[in-house]
Amino acid sequence: MIASKTRRIALLTLLIFSLPLALRAEFEEDPNIVEERQENSSLRNSQNTQSSSENGKNTKSQQWESSQSSSWQKSNKNEKRKYFVEGEKRVDAGVFHVGFAAGGNFYTEPKFTLAGAPLGEYFKDFGFQAGVYFDFDYEDTRLGLRGWVGYKYLLNSVHAFAFDGMVRYLFRVSDNAKFGLGIGASAGLWFRSQTVDTNEEVLFLPAFVLGAGFDFNPFLTDLKLLINRIGADATLLGVELSFGVRL
Repeated sequence: MIASKTRRIALLTLLIFSLPLALRAEFEEDPNIVEERQENSSLRNSQNTQSSSENGKNTKSQQWESSQSSSWQKSNKNEKRKYFVEGEKRVDAGVFHVGFAAGGNFYTEPKFTLAGAPLGEYFKDFGFQAGVYFDFDYEDTRLGLRGWVGYKYLLNSVHAFAFDGMVRYLFRVSDNAKFGLGIGASAGLWFRSQTVDTNEEVLFLPAFVLGAGFDFNPFLTDLKLLINRIGADATLLGVELSFGVRL
C-alpha cells in the first residue's frame, strides 16, 4: 500500500518536472527553420526595396514625360499663337497728305453791256491764288483724290472763294515722283467790285476742271483748266498754275 503511494508520488513529481521541458521543446524551433525564415524575410525586404526603387524610377520617368509633353504643348501653343494677324489688304487703304500752294492765274471773261448784251470783246487779265491741298493716294490702285480750298484774285476786280475736287490717275515716274491727270469740278463765290466797265455783283459760278501736275515729294505742282461756260461771245474760263509743299 505504501509502495503504491510512493510510485504515484514519484510519477507525479516526474510529470511536474518534465512539463516545463516539454513546453520548452515545443516552443523552441529548429535553427535551420529559423535561419530559413530569416532568409525569406530578408529576400522579401530586398524585393520590396527594389520594387519601391523601380516605382520611384517609374514615377520620375512619368513626371519627366508629363513635363516634356506639357512643355511641348506650351511650345506648340506659342507657335500657333499669333499676336498680329495680317488680313487682306483694304482696297481703300492709302496715304493722306496736306499741302500749301500758291501761284498765278489767267482768266478771260466776255464783256457785256449794262443791259446784258454781249459786246464780242473779252476781259483778259492775270491774277493769283493761294490755298490748301488735300491729297489721298490709294496704295493698291493708281487712283488719287485731290481737293483744294482757297482764295483767288482774278480779272483785276474779282475776289473769289472756291473749292475744287478732282479724281486723278497717277503715273509713277520714280520712287519719289508721280505725275497725275485729273478731272473734277469746282464751285466758287465771286465778288465783283464796281468799275467803269462792270457793276458790283456777287456770283456763284460752278466750273468743270481738268488738271495735271507732278508731285515731287514733298513738293507739288498743279496746272488746272477751269471752264465756267462755253458759248458764242460768252466763254468764261481760266488757267491756274500753283507750286507748293505737301506735308
